[in-house]
Amino acid sequence: MDFEVAGAELAGFPGRRPPVPGRPVEPRLAHFVSGMSIGIYPERGRVKAVEIFRPEENGDTIIFREMEVLALPAEQVISSLASLTRLDFVNGGLTVVAPELLLAFGRSSVSETSENEVERFFDSVLVAAPGYYDGPDGRPIYL
Repeated sequence: MDFEVAGAELAGFPGRRPPVPGRPVEPRLAHFVSGMSIGIYPERGRVKAVEIFRPEENGDTIIFREMEVLALPAEQVISSLASLTRLDFVNGGLTVVAPELLLAFGRSSVSETSENEVERFFDSVLVAAPGYYDGPDGRPIYL
């Protein structure tokens, strides 16, 4: 998708917080009333990836194959995805990549026993265009 078109679409999403008056508008990022943010990343005028950051409140849900990937505990998402495809764990599991699905999940902590409930969930999911993870030598760039 053309980056300019994607930016215009993103600006029109319902629930988007209006830009702060007097501050420059960042066309790559939109913040929403729920606390969710969406970032779009360009390459040569096209969208190369879209990253969605977990909402702080209910209302916005991010669904992949009937699974609310940012609302379920990370280990449950990992288990479900592992039954579908290969997963690569990067940085000790802070990033979990499903390369065949062109998805990557990020979190700030790997603790499943943390008393901080937020640490048990993924913070974001990135949806990539084909070739996003390909390095010049044919190996994934994240390995």
